[in-house]
Amino acid sequence: MRGDGRSTSMMTSGLLLRLKEQKPYASPSERNIIQFVQADPQRVLSMSIRELAEQTYTSPSAVVRFCRKLGCDGYKGFQRELVYEFAAMQERSDIALREIDPADSVGEIVDKVVQGDVLSIEATSRLLDIVTLSTCADLIGSCRVVDVFGIGASLLVAHDLEMKLTRVDKECHVYDDWHNQWLCARNMHADDLAIVVSYSGFTDEMIECARCAHRRGAPVIAITRMGNDAGLARHVDYVLGIAASEPLVRSGAMGSRMSQLFVVDALYAVYVARNYEQCADIITRNYTVKEDPEKRRGAAGLERKSEDA
Repeated sequence: MRGDGRSTSMMTSGLLLRLKEQKPYASPSERNIIQFVQADPQRVLSMSIRELAEQTYTSPSAVVRFCRKLGCDGYKGFQRELVYEFAAMQERSDIALREIDPADSVGEIVDKVVQGDVLSIEATSRLLDIVTLSTCADLIGSCRVVDVFGIGASLLVAHDLEMKLTRVDKECHVYDDWHNQWLCARNMHADDLAIVVSYSGFTDEMIECARCAHRRGAPVIAITRMGNDAGLARHVDYVLGIAASEPLVRSGAMGSRMSQLFVVDALYAVYVARNYEQCADIITRNYTVKEDPEKRRGAAGLERKSEDA
């Protein structure tokens, strides 16, 4: 959490979310800009900087300063990011509406599952903030131990990250029992790293783990749905956002799980690339050749024949 009360994840979340998070700390002129953009963001796309300044009773220079404060490279950059935000929102809506119909054939169901998974990954790849991803990979490299938290389908994703990091000899803990996860979060050290996986971002147990880890001084990363500014994202330092590919009330995690696994793969790949020589040596050491079962049975038969002889 920043000194002014804002989450450090603010600068890596969506533009409309950043506007909402900035509002409580904005000056009167900045608040005018925020309120105007929130009321009709699509209109802003076609407005010049002078027109926006006139409509918000500010000045072009004030608009530019505010855009840069949001992490944009000026007003044009602000408009480009707003265009991207609309495109991402539309794509996430399209993905979420791809429901399976009871009348669908098996082939049609398979096609819809494939399309949903692919679109979820593609949308997430466009939402993933490269700077945040890089920072999170560096945190894995510098921390004493990585503790990963998740429940339900997100627990499967947590175990996948645990397996990957263990493969390269990075100490990583995941506990299946929620009470053990809670104890782990309450006993974290400042040089540990917490990674909380939650698609919805509203799972009470995961929010509590993030709070506990944060109170202990450990940096906290969330792998969660973009646009979640009222739940888990409020209690973490960094957000690796995934596309909102499924309704929050769902029968089972499908596209969301694929998106989470994609983020885990990307995070792991960046970490390995940053520590390539060390990781390559460890991976080589841990590599085992899988022997053909037929050859193994044949070799065993030869051994028995030689023993009989």
